[in-house]
Amino acid sequence: MKPLDVLMPSEGMGLVAELIAERLPLHRLWLESDPEAWLKEWGPRIQAIASNGHQAPIDAGFMSRLPKLEIVASFGVGYEHVDAEWAARHGIIVTHTPGVLDDEVADTAMALTLMAVRRLPQAERFLRSGAWEKNGFPLTASLRGRTMGILGLGRIGKAIATRARSFGVEVVYHGRREQPGLPYRYYSSLMDMARACDILMVAAPGGPETRHIVNADVLRALGSDGVLVNIARGSLVDEAALVAALRSGTILAAGLDVYENEPQVPPELLALDSAVLLPHVGSASEKTRRAMAECVVANLIAWAEDRGPLTPTPETPWRGRWGRSGDAVDRPRLGAVDRGALVGGIVDVMKSLWDLPADCNEGELFAYAETLVDRILAGEAREKLCAYLADIQIGNWEMSPREAFKDIVDRSVALVGQSAVGSGEPT
Repeated sequence: MKPLDVLMPSEGMGLVAELIAERLPLHRLWLESDPEAWLKEWGPRIQAIASNGHQAPIDAGFMSRLPKLEIVASFGVGYEHVDAEWAARHGIIVTHTPGVLDDEVADTAMALTLMAVRRLPQAERFLRSGAWEKNGFPLTASLRGRTMGILGLGRIGKAIATRARSFGVEVVYHGRREQPGLPYRYYSSLMDMARACDILMVAAPGGPETRHIVNADVLRALGSDGVLVNIARGSLVDEAALVAALRSGTILAAGLDVYENEPQVPPELLALDSAVLLPHVGSASEKTRRAMAECVVANLIAWAEDRGPLTPTPETPWRGRWGRSGDAVDRPRLGAVDRGALVGGIVDVMKSLWDLPADCNEGELFAYAETLVDRILAGEAREKLCAYLADIQIGNWEMSPREAFKDIVDRSVALVGQSAVGSGEPT
């Protein structure tokens, strides 16, 4: 394992720091009496950042003060607090923690949906206040016959869709593009989807592109029986427009786990009985938060051991290049061939021979497949490629591991060879 000085700018979840400190040199910036002076002295030595989330933005200005920075490992599936595009332009890998929190957040999303539609928190408050001894609780709306429109059908969106269908709720979705092979209707327009559904589930990434994407017009299109649920990022919803829509009866109710300026929640929202409000607890179970912390650390350890990152962000895919100044292998390029499609093909090969366990996610498979492509293009012998797969130590193979390694390597070499031929590159 190579030395890797890790900087943690803010405290966040203590378990992350504990796990990193067990394996790597860790510097806790928030404990320094003079952070500016510390950065001037230590900034040139830092190679990695462990980000605990939005408490400390990892922007271009901050990263530029760390000239040897190679990797930013972020806690959480969302990473808009990290300027991943700047990192990509400067050869810095950014990782996040997808997959490990999907089920927990999806459970919370359905709980918020039920609470908002059936007014369950209000019913509990009614009972606790003693009002039930005098009157019955008013009748509520129903989940029956509803259509859920999911804004952002990624991993979490798909997990929500599965749960919604088990409740008998029809599912439709909107995103940047249609996803083939799904049993849900796709709407290319968010406004059209809002008109077609009466539960609008927000599960898309945050960031400038999606800021206030759910605005007054979308809420009007959702309608007076409509329910808004947001388990993504508070920035996606125009909170002032939401308050106005709830006050006027433009929509029926809202269930929120996220807010624009956390942990501050607008008093106007707090005052509304039609809003069910949670303190950003979507993934906040002990099991899931530990898995997220372990994913952050696993990415850092993989980097320190000269392996590819396990869960890189789309902006910074692994290309076999170590940081801004590290060694890069001189490989043939695939030219016009869609490298993503090639890697996806190899992932399909892996998945055909491997029953993906519950504690793994497809991001890891893509990282392994990308590394395999790079090694094949570098001319590595099949025996070494099989040894690389053996080092990953994946279980649950559909055949003996030795045969599975050989089959994956042979089929991957063939796919790379076909792609190189198609692009006119030497094989």
